[in-house]
Amino acid sequence: MNASNSKESLTVNQVQIEFTDKPMTSYGGMSMVAKLLERISFREWIENNVPIEERSNNAKGIYGKVLGLLLTVLCGGNRYSHYGWWMHGATALKATFGVTWLPLTSTTLTRFWGKINHQKTAERWMDAARTFARQIMDWMKITQDYLCLDSSVLTRYGVQEGAKRGYNPAKKGRPSHHILLAYLGRGLVVNLWNRSGDTASGTNGTGFLDQTLQLLDGIVISFLLCDSGFYGLKFLKHLEMKGCKYIMAVALNRLFQSKIQSLTNWRKIADGIELSEFDYALEKDGGASRRYVAIRQNIKKRPKAGGKQPFLFREMEEWKNYRIGLLVTSERQPQPEEIWRSYRPRANIESGIKELKHGYGIEGFCLNNFWATEAAMGMIALVFHNLIHYLKATVIAPEGALPQLKTLRGKYFTLPGVLGNSGGYSVLRLAVSGKTFMAKFRSIFARIQLIPHTLNCIAVESG
Repeated sequence: MNASNSKESLTVNQVQIEFTDKPMTSYGGMSMVAKLLERISFREWIENNVPIEERSNNAKGIYGKVLGLLLTVLCGGNRYSHYGWWMHGATALKATFGVTWLPLTSTTLTRFWGKINHQKTAERWMDAARTFARQIMDWMKITQDYLCLDSSVLTRYGVQEGAKRGYNPAKKGRPSHHILLAYLGRGLVVNLWNRSGDTASGTNGTGFLDQTLQLLDGIVISFLLCDSGFYGLKFLKHLEMKGCKYIMAVALNRLFQSKIQSLTNWRKIADGIELSEFDYALEKDGGASRRYVAIRQNIKKRPKAGGKQPFLFREMEEWKNYRIGLLVTSERQPQPEEIWRSYRPRANIESGIKELKHGYGIEGFCLNNFWATEAAMGMIALVFHNLIHYLKATVIAPEGALPQLKTLRGKYFTLPGVLGNSGGYSVLRLAVSGKTFMAKFRSIFARIQLIPHTLNCIAVESG
């Protein structure tokens, strides 16, 4: 086929398709992220805190590699092989983000993170990432909040260190990692641990909590909210020893099912919702008695009700239309409905975990080395996620509902742009026609320019 025929064949609806090598990008809207990074001295922070030494004379530096991962996450990639999704606009993006080099392939990233292959190096980096999260908390002036602890299963497809068979409700029998996460109610991820897939939910929960509370020193924790995986005598005693106010979900084993069935003091608080309570001591021979709040919701009146429907309950006529929940709490004074309502915001954290998985791709950026995987997850959850959360909460939607990353991607980041020149200066021209949107975009840049904060670029010392 000759050149002219090839050219004529690329047509649609009488529009001829041609190619250009002009420096264009589909992600011109990411320039707002570039502005934020510039404003807070993100590059200097990365170069001072990522504990990877590059000794090669041909080394290009670590910032371009971290930036390459960030761009992949922001454009919707959820594994290293998606690195090339934004590469057709690399020239324009390099200029916008102020770098002269970005990796050409995903293997550069996997080799880079693979260098964090020992626990000591990984912990040094994770300490820096947690310090980053604390700086964001201070910028947002968080002085009081509730803290949520949760565990989540990340399914693995391959032979990675720590990927073992364990509890995996979505993919039964598949290997996984079983991570621990700590969130503040304001939506920031404040801690993360990677663990092997055969680890029980609450294993070493006391150590995870202690490290998290140390990071949050000076912030008043109104309530500690935990899922049922943390429920156990050792963890409860640890919370009470530290004086933590807690509300925790409880798994409905046979003992507690029997307790709930025997309750008669149910009180209606809304149509289809009833609450009751009882005391129970986990320890025999004079152990401490704790307060339990039971919730039952009529699924005919509330089809989307949360909770469980244990098998034995389905067989009983008076219970078959109810979903059941059970909470244990340190608090004696509040009414049962106050305890239940105080626990309900934890559902927002479940949404946050889903966004980490599906919006930020934390489940997919996995490497063969266990510690390299944790390091990459720490970068995504504690740094990238909190950075974008700060952008949303203080610049884009400071007084409204915070959009998810996929909304930012579709509304702001995915804007065609072409890099040009005017008066000796580089110019990124965005394809925006609406005056209202143009004004909004300008206002975002103006707000970023007013950010008074700069990252503390002093490197975190290794422990």
